Amino acid sequence: MKTVHTAVTEIEAVTLQGLLEEAGIPVVLYPIMHAGLPEPVLPVERWDLLVPDGRAAEATEF
Repeated sequence: MKTVHTAVTEIEAVTLQGLLEEAGIPVVLYPIMHAGLPEPVLPVERWDLLVPDGRAAEATEF
């Protein structure tokens, strides 16, 4: 899996995920959380959009 984009909002991440999946490119959203906070309160800082290595070039065209 390769990171093709880092989204700063959940809306951006989910929107891009939908567009890529609509084009037939599987996507995994990987949340990056703030370090050092108690586990139940870990806010998501950003989301990495991961796609299979062989589809990364195609995914970055969007």
